[in-house]
Amino acid sequence: MTTSNEPVPEQPVSDAPETPDALDAAFEAMRAAAKKRGGYVPNLRKPAKLKVEDDPSVRVPGLENVAEMDRRPVGKRRKVRGIPTGKDGFIVQRRRDMDSLGTLFAREVRKRGWNKEIAGGWVTGNWEELVGEKIAQHTHVNMIKETTLFISCDSTAWATNLRMMQRQILQAIAKKVGPNVITELKIFGPNIQHKWRKGPLHIKGRGPRDTWG
Repeated sequence: MTTSNEPVPEQPVSDAPETPDALDAAFEAMRAAAKKRGGYVPNLRKPAKLKVEDDPSVRVPGLENVAEMDRRPVGKRRKVRGIPTGKDGFIVQRRRDMDSLGTLFAREVRKRGWNKEIAGGWVTGNWEELVGEKIAQHTHVNMIKETTLFISCDSTAWATNLRMMQRQILQAIAKKVGPNVITELKIFGPNIQHKWRKGPLHIKGRGPRDTWG
């Protein structure tokens, strides 16, 4: 019996990135769609500062009862001897206690600590419901940074009116998603994206105006 002294070739190591799971892929598709239409895109990649268990005040409309569902008692099953059959003689399929897709989705959101980000996304996506149709027609949510909501208005008059309504708006948001998701509003008039100081030599003007072309 002879043995070979030839070295065994090493198996190539794949540098391909890990395939994301189904939930990650779904959220990436949602982010791409929101970004395409110019909406707010929550960042779900950054680690959550507070776990859901540490901040129970955060709520996502439609996902509020997940904690209660996780604590629900499981009913006792009766032991059945033999193979159960129906009147036609065919075997009766056993019912399995399976969670709905919404329940699984909500539980995964809690597990990954995404509640606060998704609650912020709900605020931007349901802005009209929070402030009413008339106000929503003259305002636009630009972004959320930490717990601050940035809003732009189509006129200086509407920006002034919205600043006077800050307390009511924050109360409406807290009622829906909890008091710790949005704690401050930054309200701006039209055309804040323009830079008024250009170059070292400039003349102080009147600032942003509603008639900017």
